Amino acid sequence: MCLESRFATIPLVIAMAALGTFGAPGAAKAEWPRFGRAICTAPRGQTHSSITTDGADGAIITWQDGRSARVNVFANHVLASGQLDPAWPVNGQPLLTDSLVLAGADGGQFTPIIVSDGAGGAIVAWRDFRSPVTGGDVFAQHVLASGQVDPDWKVDGVGLCTIQGDQNNLAMVSDGAGGAILVWMDSRPGATVSDIFAHHLLATGDVDPLWPENGLPVCTAPGLQEFPVIIGDGAGGAIIAWDDQRSSTTGADIFAHHVLASGVVDRAYPVNGRAVCAVGGDQGRPTIVADGAGGAIIAWSDARIVATSHIFAEHVLASGALDPAWPAGGRSISNAGVTEGRPLAVSDGTGGAVVTWQAFTVHVNTFAQHVRGTGVVDPAWPAGGRALSITLRNQTFADIVTDGAGGAVVVWDDSLDVVAQHVFASGALDPAYPDTGRVVINLPSQEGDPALVATGAGGAIVAWTDARNLTSPDIFAMQVLEAVTTGVSTPPAPGFAFGPASPNPARAPLNLRFELTRETRVRLSIYDVNGRRVRELASGVRAVGPHTITWDLRDERGRAVAAGIFFARLEAQGRSLTQKVVTLK
Repeated sequence: MCLESRFATIPLVIAMAALGTFGAPGAAKAEWPRFGRAICTAPRGQTHSSITTDGADGAIITWQDGRSARVNVFANHVLASGQLDPAWPVNGQPLLTDSLVLAGADGGQFTPIIVSDGAGGAIVAWRDFRSPVTGGDVFAQHVLASGQVDPDWKVDGVGLCTIQGDQNNLAMVSDGAGGAILVWMDSRPGATVSDIFAHHLLATGDVDPLWPENGLPVCTAPGLQEFPVIIGDGAGGAIIAWDDQRSSTTGADIFAHHVLASGVVDRAYPVNGRAVCAVGGDQGRPTIVADGAGGAIIAWSDARIVATSHIFAEHVLASGALDPAWPAGGRSISNAGVTEGRPLAVSDGTGGAVVTWQAFTVHVNTFAQHVRGTGVVDPAWPAGGRALSITLRNQTFADIVTDGAGGAVVVWDDSLDVVAQHVFASGALDPAYPDTGRVVINLPSQEGDPALVATGAGGAIVAWTDARNLTSPDIFAMQVLEAVTTGVSTPPAPGFAFGPASPNPARAPLNLRFELTRETRVRLSIYDVNGRRVRELASGVRAVGPHTITWDLRDERGRAVAAGIFFARLEAQGRSLTQKVVTLK
């Protein structure tokens, strides 16, 4: 059943009910409504939301919208306070004009995806059916922090791929310089079934002229290549993974490739990609996270054991080689005796990953596991993964983000509700929340298809499709984990403080000051707005008293970071304090 009909056929009876939010009860800011913030309640239905951070603990949300004569793409901005940005239009900013439909040549725009532009706005990409000849194409548009569509970009979006044949299953990542790299499945003429292509969109709104027109061929091997995922390499390029059916003997396998910022594939990889896992039995539905050192951890569902499937992971080094410290064919990260699939992963901030997945027991349940960068499954976590809910209802459509402290926030569709859970870096569930997960919005109507974003400073906001409206689905959002106050953090104990960075904003090295009430182990790190560690500045025991550590505005590899928003996180005396810092060119 399609999502639109799924939400349109549910009987709706609205009643008041208690709402739990992340953190201690009442942790969400008071401005967030008890039953979620309405992002868009326009007529004729809104679905398929996607969300990204605004860099200031709020979020920009996009969705496909049926209010006009054809499906359009809209976006809106919710502030950290829970209020809608008054500078943006009520019910969202349309990213396309009516000129296409008036010309009678537009079949609509669908399944938008979104990434931050690093300056308070966002880049949105979608499948576009304006052409009756070429089929589904790849288009994108830039919405500014002001809520206006970027006037320097083409009206009605920039076409990255408009060649004949269908382009679908889009994925996108920021290029770190205000633009984005996109990847997709492509069935253009000459494809055996479907291939993997990618393209680079510059911050100016220009398609990168260094890259081939209509996209760079990442993999054109025989057979079907599908479900691409992408992560930035930290140097303006990207690492891409996908399902690959080129082999007639091993079934579906997992492959990966590295695309350089210059618009060519990395020659350190084999032609058409590195085989990450090519053992017997099907491997599919990969997920990918950066390892913080130019490589990536890739996890997938693996059916090498007949009549079942489990979750495996592998580490691809920056060199393009598979990490020899990890088992050949991947590390099994769960030994549970049930079928497992659809993994999703986030970085743990130290080179490893937290992975969540669906386990098909009597019901569909959600589990999570931590695999270290060394390839070792964290012994502090249960061997079969941590169960995130013990409810007997099915848990589907999950999403995951980092909590900024080595753990993760996971949300899912739990029958009629959107439910969230918080798992610490230790593998323990946050004791403030039920073992069935905390219901984000508790109404008799159906809420589902959640999209989650880490807002920085340990916060998280979820958006979802909401059927409380009697006539058509809408888009709502709620804060599920409150961001730490940026600026000077509240001291958890007298004398223990994380002072303001200086200068802030900074063009030159900035100083980070803190004071300890006892000798203790300290870790001070810089993270970007997506929760990826940029630089570790200190790790070790420090004496009681005041300390100053200088950040030279460079990453782990010694490269100057781009202008933008970052977060300095201090871990000491059993607590984690975070503040926002801004770099300028």
